[in-house]
Amino acid sequence: MSSAPDVIMGQAESLISMTDLFVLSLAGGFAMYWFVFRNKKQETPNFKKLTVAPVLERSTSSDASFITKMKNTGRNVVVFYGSQTGTAEEFATRLAKDAARYGMKGMVADPEECDMEDLTKLTEIENSLAIFCMATYGEGDPTDNAQEFQEFLTNGNGDFTGIKFAVFGLGNKTYEHYNSMGIFVDKRLEELGGERVFELGLGDDDANIEEDFVTWREKFWPAVCANFGVEATGENVNTRQYALTPLADDFPKEKIFTGEVARVGSFANQKPPYDVKNPYLASVTVNRELHKGGDRSCMHIELDISESKIRVGSPYDHMAFRVFHDSGIYDASKKHPFPCPCTYRTALTHYVDITQPPRTHVLGELAEYTDNPQDKEFLQKMTQATDEGKKLYNDWIHTDHRDILAILEDIPSLKPPIDHLCELLPRLQPRFYSISSSPK
Repeated sequence: MSSAPDVIMGQAESLISMTDLFVLSLAGGFAMYWFVFRNKKQETPNFKKLTVAPVLERSTSSDASFITKMKNTGRNVVVFYGSQTGTAEEFATRLAKDAARYGMKGMVADPEECDMEDLTKLTEIENSLAIFCMATYGEGDPTDNAQEFQEFLTNGNGDFTGIKFAVFGLGNKTYEHYNSMGIFVDKRLEELGGERVFELGLGDDDANIEEDFVTWREKFWPAVCANFGVEATGENVNTRQYALTPLADDFPKEKIFTGEVARVGSFANQKPPYDVKNPYLASVTVNRELHKGGDRSCMHIELDISESKIRVGSPYDHMAFRVFHDSGIYDASKKHPFPCPCTYRTALTHYVDITQPPRTHVLGELAEYTDNPQDKEFLQKMTQATDEGKKLYNDWIHTDHRDILAILEDIPSLKPPIDHLCELLPRLQPRFYSISSSPK
């Protein structure tokens, strides 16, 4: 009985030795593979690079420099915009298109996507001009895409001698710091040596900012002509910015946008993290009016975000609402006017604003699509910066809040192609609201 444990122990020692030998052999083989085979230089496969040529002449983050872009495309006017709701960007686009009427070539640029230090190189381009459409956001703040530009002007000491510029500001007089961003950019560019070609323009969104812009623009271009020694052609240039490409009948439906903000299928397959490019699609659980009687409206709305894992922090948080029903929103795209490909129904339902009164430049381009001389004259008259034109636009469009549908119904001879209409109409924007939440 006493020898049994010794026999068992001996068998254990024998097994351990065999195991050790196996592990050492395995380790040796792995080491040989690692140093001999793993470290061999592997051939790198060659992949063909795919490039997409943008339709719009805009400066994007893929450009090495907006100066290089201007030189390569023969452009001498660059219009920068600081925009939160899209209005400043729209004005910038209109000014860039205007340049063609004066023998100049313009381009639109987002300061957030450009190296603004290159502004000092603008003098390398003959007869060059920089225009700034700068909106003021909140309590005197720059728009999100103009924050770095403001810091550059505030802290920088670049030499802007010889650089010609003009500024149009967009603000709202109901706020204390009215048009502070436009005023700051105009003043700072002059301090750094820039040459102002025309006085600062100030638009008031609380009144009629379209009228403010048209009035400034009509005086601005004659000043440019006098400064650069150019003359107007006398022709209104109707330049299409985008080209329509019909899809084949067998194009996969799953690759067509149906109202998504930036990614196809994001509604059907919602994935965090949620942000402005990937909003959470929440259903409305409560929607009731708080005011009974009178002309005021205040809605109490509750959203179901239980499945989103979104946490509301402080009561000072803000929420951006993107409403999808008979209207929607749009995040500006540089290659397309809205997420593409999509159907006309989707574009008109979710991406373009069909409820706001069209601005004067839209009426001017629509006038080309009527064969009725009286209707054409009527539309063109509203685009003019005369007292008669301003009053007509204010009475028929602004005061009556006449949208594009009402205009098409009231002027039956007006038959614009739907693709141009989608290009002309402004994009729907998200609306930001403070969240009324308890600190608890």
